[in-house]
Amino acid sequence: MLFYHHFWIAGFSVLAVLENTSSDIVDTPIFDTRPENVTVLAGETATLPCQVDSLGKKYKVVWMSPKMILISNGDRRLMDDDRMSVERPYDPDWNLHIRKVRYDDRGMYRCTLNTDPVSVKSVHLRVDVAPDINEEWSSSNTVVNEGSTVELHCNASGVPTPNIRWYRKTKYTSTMEKEPIGTPGEILFIHNISRYCDGIYECVASNGVAEDESKEIKVDVQFKPEVRLLTSRMGQYVGKETILSCIISASPQAEVFWRKGDKKLVTEYGKYRSDVFHDRPHTLTLNLQIHNLQKEDFGNYTCEASNKLGRDSENMLLYEYATRKIEIPTSTFPPGKANIRGSSGAGTTTTFPRYNNQITAYNKYNQNGPVEMELNGADGYFRKSVSVLLRTLTWTLCIVVYNLCSFT
Repeated sequence: MLFYHHFWIAGFSVLAVLENTSSDIVDTPIFDTRPENVTVLAGETATLPCQVDSLGKKYKVVWMSPKMILISNGDRRLMDDDRMSVERPYDPDWNLHIRKVRYDDRGMYRCTLNTDPVSVKSVHLRVDVAPDINEEWSSSNTVVNEGSTVELHCNASGVPTPNIRWYRKTKYTSTMEKEPIGTPGEILFIHNISRYCDGIYECVASNGVAEDESKEIKVDVQFKPEVRLLTSRMGQYVGKETILSCIISASPQAEVFWRKGDKKLVTEYGKYRSDVFHDRPHTLTLNLQIHNLQKEDFGNYTCEASNKLGRDSENMLLYEYATRKIEIPTSTFPPGKANIRGSSGAGTTTTFPRYNNQITAYNKYNQNGPVEMELNGADGYFRKSVSVLLRTLTWTLCIVVYNLCSFT
């Protein structure tokens, strides 16, 4: 540094001798030597101001770098750096322009004038750097097992030092909006991670001098299958069809199927058909449709799922419904007998007690057809008695009318 200082003084001495050979008498230039600060974002153009009025021919303006290296003499560039130049938009201006500024360009620049003593204007250049995330030193997409601890790294540089915040976009919400999580810093710890913590994690680096920089990290949480049933028992009639359902959660996606006993059911054609419905992330519903149920189709069915982390299964009982019970309401039937006829024409005679104002009949010959009942006994006797009484009253009335007519 001392060498550069002496070199600078010697250079100015030479310039002073050369300029003093002129016999012209000029006034002393007006030079604004007040120090200034200039702040610029890396990559942009920095303008370092320097103004001299009434310079004349005797004096020269020279720019020096922070390392005390000559940059220019007058408007002629001396440093081998084409990013730098002296720009003069107006006559008093001797501004130093630095294009595509780098962080290394920061420091104290000096605009000097070869007066006696030498006049110096100091311009301090501050270079801000936008946030930048280093991909090599930051985490990439990762796959972990449920229950483990996860570390996510986000390495960012910039001037001023960036502040790093963490967000998460989870697949378990409908909007996929990001939510802030954890505390600011380069490392995010997730302890005892669960399947509900998977999704896209985003680190955002900001320092207030440029747009924020962000990086997304996908975290996939894997777990062994879990099988659930909405009901463990289901009934149906012979000849009908039914659907058995189970819900399966797994990551990675499990191999799923139904079996009866030790036999894995073929569901591509024939009696059985299988349908898969994806409900939520890592969750699906597996339906087994069984057509034209027969006696041998009733029994235990098993829904089973497996992946590389394990397997799980649940059993469901399919049972046959008992014979139908047919109820025929009535109001004031007394005890008696009835003939029951179904749609097939077959029938039987059964004695019915009076109970709760209704008669319960079992048609064992036809479960599905309509039932006709012909009542006998007390109720039949009651109906016949009423008919005889009505006929007697009618004849009596006729005789009375006849006698009255004869009397008159």
